Amino acid sequence: MRSVGPVASKVVPSVLAGVKHGSHLCAFYETKDDLIDLVLPYFTGGAKRGDACVWMMPDSVSAEEAALHGRAAVAESGIELYAGRKIYLKDSHFEREPVVSFWNEKLQQALDAGRSGLSASGDAFWLQPSDWNAFLEYEADLTKTIAYKPITLLCTYPLSASKSGDIFDVACAHHFAIAKRKKRWEVIKGWGWGEERVEPLDAANRTLSLSRRERQVLDGLIEGRLSKTIANDLGISARTVEVHRARLLDRLNVRTTAEAVRLATLASLITSG
Repeated sequence: MRSVGPVASKVVPSVLAGVKHGSHLCAFYETKDDLIDLVLPYFTGGAKRGDACVWMMPDSVSAEEAALHGRAAVAESGIELYAGRKIYLKDSHFEREPVVSFWNEKLQQALDAGRSGLSASGDAFWLQPSDWNAFLEYEADLTKTIAYKPITLLCTYPLSASKSGDIFDVACAHHFAIAKRKKRWEVIKGWGWGEERVEPLDAANRTLSLSRRERQVLDGLIEGRLSKTIANDLGISARTVEVHRARLLDRLNVRTTAEAVRLATLASLITSG
């Protein structure tokens, strides 16, 4: 794991609010409050883009509690709440077919209702050692299945029920993975380029740390504009543009403008803004 630092640590859940359809993410959390603080920005982002929101909750979160938080975060559409245990388990064992059917049914219902797609989250609090292999196969298949569908899935795992070896296997079955440890969100590294492997969620985290003006300067650099042109467009001096450029390179933890552009491009793989 690689810590994303104290600033990025605070905004990881906010990044999840902007993920694109076709994304399959997972998160390992420590407490119930961590879980709620994670899924609500995710559902809020989905609702803003017109998605229906479905949450298969762990036993630790009551329907009343989830509904209360959900009304505050997703005021217009709300979140459909289901007890995860009833969906995932049949006779105390995991069976993938009913779960896959459930997601497909919810997606079709969302589309029939004129929604843009589905933002869904399920919790793996119920997992037992005997279920791990079957569940990991299910997770890996989901990544392929939803790739070109208007659905986003966030799978959450309590760290108390996860073994360190399982965490690696689970992360590999998803596009991106994060974990909450010692009150800090950390990004589990995945895809990237060059000597430092950077995955899209980490890249999105870094770009989210930029100020509004720094983001405007970065957008100009992405479009290939010169500092003088960016300065004219923003109504500031070319020297000020260079100051912002230096600051954004520092915030993004890169050395060159080319690396900053690549980082922003990588972030765009999962964020809509």
